[in-house]
Amino acid sequence: MATATTIFFARLFQNAIGTLRDIFVVKGQRMKAAGYSFTETLIWLVVFSVVFRGFFDEPFGAGTVANFMAFAAGFAAGSYAGVLIEERMAVGHVTVQVISMDKNKELGRILQAEGFPMTMIKAKGRKGPRMVYQSVIRRRHLARFLASVDRVDSNIFTTIMDTRSVMKGKTKMRS
Repeated sequence: MATATTIFFARLFQNAIGTLRDIFVVKGQRMKAAGYSFTETLIWLVVFSVVFRGFFDEPFGAGTVANFMAFAAGFAAGSYAGVLIEERMAVGHVTVQVISMDKNKELGRILQAEGFPMTMIKAKGRKGPRMVYQSVIRRRHLARFLASVDRVDSNIFTTIMDTRSVMKGKTKMRS
């Protein structure tokens, strides 16, 4: 049973790394993705060899079945853990668009006063003219941005889009 437990945690770690690797690939961070790929593959090879060594020794034994179950369960748990880790790391940028039905001017003033980079776009909605406030910010600042928006108007329409990369311009917040 100790082997199954080790397999489970090794697979959890390996797939958490794989999930992070996928995220770095999508975000275009090649070197980080390559480093994670190397580590992920090395762990997979070691764990896979342990599982199959047991299979060849005792194909349908209780230990082999436990190892197979641990292998699969570790993979599933690793996917979950990888996403949780990535959310905590908050890698990269997001583009946030907000539209207030009632408090357009106040919203723009507050967001700019708090130092968020802002682009204001005149738009026309179903019920007349609106302002769309768009900001490209680091993901780690998203919770603070949304809290600021919510303080102004809790009924604001908000969209959040993952931003693959930022090429030029300013995304740093003013202090």
